[in-house]
Amino acid sequence: MTAQRAFTLVELAVVLIVLSLLTGALIGPLATRIEAQRRQGTAAMLDNIEQAIIGFALLHGRLPCPSLEADPASPDYGLEHPPPCDFSAPGYLPWRSLGVPAFDTWGSARTNANASWIGHWRYYPDRAFTDAVITLDTRPKANIQIMDHAGWITTTESRAVAVLWSNGPNLHADGLNAIHSASKPEFQLGETTPDFDDTLRWLGHPLLIARLAQGGRL
Repeated sequence: MTAQRAFTLVELAVVLIVLSLLTGALIGPLATRIEAQRRQGTAAMLDNIEQAIIGFALLHGRLPCPSLEADPASPDYGLEHPPPCDFSAPGYLPWRSLGVPAFDTWGSARTNANASWIGHWRYYPDRAFTDAVITLDTRPKANIQIMDHAGWITTTESRAVAVLWSNGPNLHADGLNAIHSASKPEFQLGETTPDFDDTLRWLGHPLLIARLAQGGRL
């Protein structure tokens, strides 16, 4: 007869330690892959939203105003604030007006007026391109500036007319994106750091004018 014996407590402890090490080794790379997929998904959504904003301009002759309605029960929720735009408070993307998702890959739907705006797209356009029909003579007036981590301006030549961004996995705006100033609109983009994980897109004046001309709007 083959002798049998029970596991000792020491052997069980060794097995549990090995299993925990294997689990930790698997969870780390899995979490990294999930994070990378979410970033790629959010970047792709931002590209689509930029095209939706241009499509809105082709249809209406202007850029949409930000959405300001906080109550999900309101019929105006997710719609642009009617021109002239109100920049007295931070604005969000008018996703219903554009027919795009309300939030990024980290976000969730809001259920009441006091709920957090987790993952919802932030949006800031130049009033010169929202409050009147855009023409060849329309020029940026808000002086929107996009800075890198070192504080260098990246939009001198392209003259941003709208800025759109995701707050990223930490769920809050970082750097200059956390500061709302209608009189001095400055925003920040750059590589991910421990203190910065926003993903930002900006629409330049030359590109918008070219797309409107191609679409027969100008």
